Amino acid sequence: MGADVSTVGTSPALLRRMNSRAVLAELVDAGTVSASVPADATVPADATGASRTVTELVGAVGLSRPTVEAALADLVAEGWVVGLDAVATPNRAGRRARRFAVDARAGSVLGLDLGLHAVVGVVADLSGVPIARVERDSRDLGPAEAAWDTVRDVVAQLTDAVPDGRLLAVTVGLPAIVDRAGRIVHTAAVPDWITGHLLDRVAGLFPDATTVLDNDAKLAATAETMWGRFHGVRDGVALVMGRQIGAALLVDGTVARGANGAAGEIGGLGTTGWPSAASRLEARLPADTDLTAVLRAARDGDADATATVRALAADVAPGVALLVAAVDPEVVVVGGEVLPAVTVFCAALAEELVRAGTPVAVEPSGIGRDAVVRGALARSLTRVRTEHLGLR
Repeated sequence: MGADVSTVGTSPALLRRMNSRAVLAELVDAGTVSASVPADATVPADATGASRTVTELVGAVGLSRPTVEAALADLVAEGWVVGLDAVATPNRAGRRARRFAVDARAGSVLGLDLGLHAVVGVVADLSGVPIARVERDSRDLGPAEAAWDTVRDVVAQLTDAVPDGRLLAVTVGLPAIVDRAGRIVHTAAVPDWITGHLLDRVAGLFPDATTVLDNDAKLAATAETMWGRFHGVRDGVALVMGRQIGAALLVDGTVARGANGAAGEIGGLGTTGWPSAASRLEARLPADTDLTAVLRAARDGDADATATVRALAADVAPGVALLVAAVDPEVVVVGGEVLPAVTVFCAALAEELVRAGTPVAVEPSGIGRDAVVRGALARSLTRVRTEHLGLR
């Protein structure tokens, strides 16, 4: 990550800011001081390896020592950077060198995963370390008012955990096609959220933060790319499976969006088997038994429950085969509600893909239940770095 250091038409004030952004970019790449350190505490330099001395910064950014010192003074005054306790420089005598680092306590970001049957929210510091997590399950959050009551409860608990109320960016993941500008293009899963203006009401809960929307599967794929099974993978397919069904595509190392945000959104095509898969799954559940119980029973080897999970894999396999044929992925990664029985589901889906003539490795999410919300946190952090820190 770097600062925009174009010098065309610069004034002294602009040049000073550009210099400070170059120093800040180097410190951001180094890391942050954890938010677990109390705000009024003296932070020892050995509390983190994510710090630099003035001399190290001079060598890294190519600016003079007085320029770097002035930039650091500006960044400390802005609240983004903290000076750490001085420590002795190895093999050198004389005055101890003071170190500087980005202060993760300077703000917070929030991610929300809004689904048909659960809302998960996480608030994190500027290094992405979670401060608080809240999850609320429900039988049906399709109606806008039911979803609103649940979201409001989750957000109230999360914002109570935000230090000093300094919430800078919020990203909301949902089962909808969302374009590059963050506008909902279409949703078949939760139309009442649109007519009931749910997303406008959710954004109103964060008057002082930048709030953006994104597709849940694409956020899950983002998280898998950064921390999960897609790390180091160039081409892949990410699946969200359960009573919500969706997919995202990793193409040449980038999560594909498409012209209108619809890349991978094949769920409306009858030939995929996806439009009826969720209702067929519900119809197979025993009376007075919820899906989670069935999935856990399948994980534990129950024959009837295992058959239910394998039937879901068979239902969605035609659509997955189409995606595999189109992308030629290294791996298909599975997340979503099916996670309690994901090993059973992955094995069954892999068998179906072999029968379809599109064999590929099918593996569980490397992140698990929080893939969508962690992808949302990642996008919120990107917004902070571009909009608040002034970095690319």
